[in-house]
Amino acid sequence: MLVLAACILGSFLWSGRGGRAAVKDVQVINGNTSELTVTIGDTGHIQPVADTLMTDAGGLPVTVARWEYDSYQEEIVRVDPNGYYEALSYGKTTICVYGYTELGVLVFRGSCHVMVCVDMTNATLETDQLTGYVTGYGSYTGKIRINSSVLLNEDNSVMTYQSDEPAMSVSCEMINNELSISAYGEGSAKLTVVINGKEFLISFKVIRLEMSKTGLVASRGKKTKLRIRGTGEKAKWTSSNTRVVKVSGDGTIRCRKTGNAVITAQIGEVKVGCAVSVIPTKLLRVVNMAKKIGANWKYSQAKRMQTGYYDCSSLVWKCYKKIGKTFGDPHYAPVAANVAKWCAGRKKMITKSYTWNHVQKMKLRPGDLIFKTGQKNGRYKGIYHVEMFVGYTLTGFDSSGKPVLSELWAARSEGYGGGGYPVARP
Repeated sequence: MLVLAACILGSFLWSGRGGRAAVKDVQVINGNTSELTVTIGDTGHIQPVADTLMTDAGGLPVTVARWEYDSYQEEIVRVDPNGYYEALSYGKTTICVYGYTELGVLVFRGSCHVMVCVDMTNATLETDQLTGYVTGYGSYTGKIRINSSVLLNEDNSVMTYQSDEPAMSVSCEMINNELSISAYGEGSAKLTVVINGKEFLISFKVIRLEMSKTGLVASRGKKTKLRIRGTGEKAKWTSSNTRVVKVSGDGTIRCRKTGNAVITAQIGEVKVGCAVSVIPTKLLRVVNMAKKIGANWKYSQAKRMQTGYYDCSSLVWKCYKKIGKTFGDPHYAPVAANVAKWCAGRKKMITKSYTWNHVQKMKLRPGDLIFKTGQKNGRYKGIYHVEMFVGYTLTGFDSSGKPVLSELWAARSEGYGGGGYPVARP
């Protein structure tokens, strides 16, 4: 009779569900938790299974005489005394299963985590292809809309994903009917996303964009074409100061007057750019020679005045001598402190302490000199080093889309100055 009643109840639970409902049975092992994923209207039987011979306190074999089923949230899943369940609404719940001997001794305890998910029969993706761009060390995140009559999220759905390209470090989230797919590397991948048992295949491509130049120092009238590496897609080109540098729709720039500007090329939401400084032709000779010395000559205080060798102050002196500036000594390079003293005496100092803000607002000009202070050497202002600024490089764009710049130096690495030192413009 008990079996007959259970069968009748199971038939009752199944009736009226239409073609979409399914019967899903699940086994629960003593001392363990099973997992069950269903949709609204699904039914089935939660079947207890003893994985070891059950015994009483004295070690004698016992038989389970009765089972009890306890649902934490019956509005989500309803279960009858014989373990037949019906999924009623979206959500998560746990059904506990207890087995007792004829004397009422608890000998079996297991549970089943149940996730009632959305039926994905008619769900589709708005697109199955994503192409994005990254620059520098940035990541890309693309979004795909899920067409579903029910709002899909982690509360009513189970989602898994797998990429066939581990090197791209692809991750995926689902929030309110939208897949958010991120990648931390360039390349192409096939992403398999399974939502509530339905599989979607997405083609995913991330392209790294680079500007042909991130920094440029030129004289007035100079024309140069900038190029974007990584794509042939048309970009939107802009100049931060068209009076200084003008840019055409194909990336050709024309230097118009002395000053600084940032050239930006935008494709979609991604920007790349180049920091451009326009300086007088005579000063360009100074800057180019400083770059050459810093890159190719050897540092030596003992041989500082010989061709092929330099120290900090002789580099500055040799370069500026080309345009007739010798900082008070036409025959021998003064030390850094005396170069600074000469500049201060002629009111050539433009700031007592340059900062990061000076750099971001492009207040420095190629050919400017920074003087490092702070030593007790008996010299002017305790100065022990001079370095020539030779231009900007654009390192990227911040979260608000503003360009981020760094300093370039004749004989030191990018960003060497660090701010806080006086600057002169000879």
